[in-house]
Amino acid sequence: MRTIRVLLIEDDKDWIQIISEELNRYQDIEMIGIATCSEEALKTINKKDVDVVLMDIFLQDDCDGIELTAQLLEMKKEIKIIMLTSSDEDTIIFRAYMAGAMDYVVKSEFHEIIDAIRAAYENRSPIRPTIAHKIRTEFCRLKKREQMTCPLTKTEIAILKLIDQGYTQQEIANHFVISVQTVKNHVSRILKKLSAKNSKSAASKAKDIGLFENK
Repeated sequence: MRTIRVLLIEDDKDWIQIISEELNRYQDIEMIGIATCSEEALKTINKKDVDVVLMDIFLQDDCDGIELTAQLLEMKKEIKIIMLTSSDEDTIIFRAYMAGAMDYVVKSEFHEIIDAIRAAYENRSPIRPTIAHKIRTEFCRLKKREQMTCPLTKTEIAILKLIDQGYTQQEIANHFVISVQTVKNHVSRILKKLSAKNSKSAASKAKDIGLFENK
């Protein structure tokens, strides 16, 4: 029986202990290293043979787990990367798979890690139903954004953000140092572009398709 060599990339001491103890219970899995930042991870990948990487999405150094995933796969395409996180947000999950992750395990369900490691090693990681639903939702959101015939300008998005936060048109005018009429003109164009009945529904629609996100 081949031993699966696992690298854990995690910067939370408590989770390092929890995951390490879980992995050490199984004879077919060997944790060959722990990296707490991107620099340590890159050095380990260069020096050791790694089959599966358990990757924390939210690292505290200058490189998040999703970016690091893309870097590692550029170096060694054969490794399998499983994302570990406490977040199940649609956008984050979608970005993880786009970066090349093979699986995605929420830390609160860490008991799934062993099966995920074995499946990834054998190149047979099915996307769980709940994750598949989130990916479909994200695809639909991106499709709606692409279908906009006339994309919103940065100013229009900024105005919609303030509307979403409850600002009045006068307050928005004061914020941008423009006239209320100029704000009304912006809102009028926004409503046409988003086919919305009013500014609140326009802000809600913009938020739903991810226009308020900082990329």
